[in-house]
Parts: sequence; C-alpha cells; structure tokens
Amino acid sequence: MKTFTRASIQTHCVGADWPDFLGSVDLGESFVIETERFNLANGPIAINGVEAGESVAVNVEHVEILPPFRAPNGGPFFEGMGDLPSLEYAEGYLLFPKHFRLKARPSVGNIAVLPAPTARIRDLVRADPANRVWRRVVNDPRAKHCHQDCQYLGAGSKIHLRAQVRGAGICVADVHAYIGQGEVAFAGIEVNANVQLRVERSEGWLVDWPLIETDDEIMLFCSDTNILNGTSEQQYVDVVREAYRAMREVVAARINGTIEEANPIVATALDIRNCALYGLGNYVQKQGKTEAADQDIAVVACLPKDVFLGSFVHL
Repeated sequence: MKTFTRASIQTHCVGADWPDFLGSVDLGESFVIETERFNLANGPIAINGVEAGESVAVNVEHVEILPPFRAPNGGPFFEGMGDLPSLEYAEGYLLFPKHFRLKARPSVGNIAVLPAPTARIRDLVRADPANRVWRRVVNDPRAKHCHQDCQYLGAGSKIHLRAQVRGAGICVADVHAYIGQGEVAFAGIEVNANVQLRVERSEGWLVDWPLIETDDEIMLFCSDTNILNGTSEQQYVDVVREAYRAMREVVAARINGTIEEANPIVATALDIRNCALYGLGNYVQKQGKTEAADQDIAVVACLPKDVFLGSFVHL
C-alpha cells in the first residue's frame, strides 16, 4: 500500500506558489497519508482518471491517532485559560491529569481537493501572512473544496467532493482525536495521524457543496466564503440558509423531483449541526460587543438516509 509520509509536509513544494502532485493512486486503490498536528496539509495526491468537474467519493477506511495528546484550553473567555493539559491514551479513552476521561472519536478535520488556481486563489497564496503559500488555500477559505472540521468524518464515512483540477489533488490535514460540535475552543485534540483512504467516483448524489456520508445520514457541509471572496457580508444566518437551500437541491436530485417536492422532508427532518463557530464576530469580546464580522463559520445540514422510500443502497 502506498504511504505518503508526513516528512513530505516539510519537503514537498515548500515555498512554491502552486504544487506539483506528491504522487498518484488509481481509483479504488487504498493508500495512507500521514498528517501532522494542526493544519499544514500533506499532498496533493493525484487520482488517476479524474477530470476537473467530476465528483469523487473519498472513503475514510482507518484513522490511527498518534501522540502527543493535549486538550485545548481556549474558548471565548480569558479567565480560566492556561496551558494545554497533557493526556494519556489507553483502551480508547483520553485520560486527563485528574477528574476526567473522554472516549476518543478520531475524525479528519480537512479532506480537500486542490482549488482551481483562479486569480483570487493566487492572491490568497501570495498574501498569506504565515507564508504557507499553496497550503493556505487547501485550509483557510473552507468553501466547497476544503476544511470541514466535522466530527462525523471518521473511519467508515466518506466525503463526496467535486474535483476542480485534473487529478483532484487530494490533501489531508487537521486530524482530531476528539472534536466537539463548533470547535468552541478554536481547536480539538489535535494529533499526528495515519489516515487510510480510498477514492472512487461519486454516485447517486448531487455534489456541489461537499457531502459527508455515514451509514445512517447524509450531511451537506456549508461554510461562509468571506475569506475566499474577500468580503465580510456573510453571517452565520446566511450559512444556515445556504445549507438549507443546497440540501433541497440534493434531495430533489436524489428523487428526480422538484424543489417543491423536496421541501417538506427538509423542513421536517433537517438538522443543522455546527462544525466551526469560533469565527463568530463577537465570540471573543475583549471590550464588549463590536461590529466585528463573522468569518470562518461552518455547519453541516443532516438528513437520515432512511427518509428516502425503498431500499437504500449504501453507495
């Protein structure tokens, strides 16, 4: 099995405005991509035979989490913050220094495809204050190609993404041993990891915004696009509205029907679950509320798959 080691993060196209492919795999071929703690992506991996505009399903086959394990210690209030507690990991549980334990729930915070290298994407690459260059744009803008921060993207799930370049360019980063909904401390339990993936062609779903699929649910990932578009107008409410709108389209396409036919089940059964909330404009208030804009907000809009009549085939 091909393995793309985390050493590549420090050696492959570092400082380049745009990356070459780190390697390639065939459709249906399992491979391992190793990640580091936090958000520097490993990749991009070309998927042979995939063209721009085609949709792929990235199956998460296994997530091995590796030390060190440290709990986040942030949040919206400065009082109570401190050093990151070191954790032990034993028998599936993350053990705090005292009082607490937490059952690990490994998930991949960012499975990305390379964005099309538009003028705006190129500007973001050049303007990155952290000098991550191309690695910035497979992390920061979120949008339709990257950085989901969804706790459900673990082993046994898959994510449907639309390729924006030939070969798709799969990148992986930001694995969590545990992440709560909303990532309210600006981080989860960030870890090094070895992630086993398999990429197939996506079938059965309309893919525009990414879709995360588990055994029981289909989830539409949606974020603001303020960073991507250089704007500040979008708010949390706009992300929720867009997620609702887009899920109606997914349902209508699934039943080969209309928005009018799709709306009743979406109106009745849709769950909106937070992925990232720390970008809310007044989440941290140093001197009271301000006019700060929302930015870097993400949710998933979720439906049970058994709402669809007939025998549902797990695709």
